[in-house]
Amino acid sequence: MNDAISHDAMSHDAMSHDAMSRDATSHGAKDVATMPALRSKSSGRSIRLALGAFLVGGMSLLLASAAAGRDDGDGLWHVVHDLCLPMQRTLNHPFPCLDVNTQRGFVVLRAPYDQTRLLVVPTRRVTGIESPSLLQDNMPPLWSIGWRERGRVAEAAGKPLNWNDVGMAVNSQPRRTQDQLHIHVDCVDPRLRRALAVKSSHLTSQWSTLDLAPWGDQYRVRSVSAAELDQNLFKLVADQIPGARSEMGQQSIAVVGLPDGQNQQRLALLVNSDAGHAEELLDHSCMILRRQAAVRPGS
Repeated sequence: MNDAISHDAMSHDAMSHDAMSRDATSHGAKDVATMPALRSKSSGRSIRLALGAFLVGGMSLLLASAAAGRDDGDGLWHVVHDLCLPMQRTLNHPFPCLDVNTQRGFVVLRAPYDQTRLLVVPTRRVTGIESPSLLQDNMPPLWSIGWRERGRVAEAAGKPLNWNDVGMAVNSQPRRTQDQLHIHVDCVDPRLRRALAVKSSHLTSQWSTLDLAPWGDQYRVRSVSAAELDQNLFKLVADQIPGARSEMGQQSIAVVGLPDGQNQQRLALLVNSDAGHAEELLDHSCMILRRQAAVRPGS
């Protein structure tokens, strides 16, 4: 009996082994049949991952180069041209930029080492405010784009920002560190906010003077509407500021929300024509938020 059981078991084992062999052969054939497709997919993923790793691997070096300023004036251009644009084309992701819009011709990225500051940069080579191409009609409305990005500043700050808490700036040619045009978008310096609160009701489409001494430069200032940001403000400055068209490299421009601008959609346009540094009008530490947090109801 035991022998019979053993024989039957052995026969069953042999049958099972044959079945397993046939099954393995069948699966093996299927695996062989699908192997080219799997290899193709795996190869595609590997190429994308390798390319992504290569691009990301160079990001730190290029961002550091851009942040270093005068050590490499092309650092920002390399970040845009050699990182953000290839990443968007290859992986459909703007990293390290926040947004890449090739159709409209701009990118948005976070400035290195700053929590809230954004940079709006054209995707084509435009060295700076002195570039003749800025006065052409086919330039993207960079100021309008920058103003619409202010929500990212508030998001990074972690608190809502008022219309007049945000500003944009472009530095003059002698005062910039990067040779690719970029508009800074960030919180407004509280001192400018206070100065504009006093002057706001008197601002019109006519130019007047705003002297920010001792902490800042002297600026020409006028009001503009939010709709006017869709126009070419570089061209407006070239047309309206005496001598500016032939000396655009000496101009420094800022656009800041006015206290009454939320309802009236008004902003202040400020221009310094003496190789200024309009970025001085922004506060990259966003002290406005800290002051607002310090003033609590009932305190």
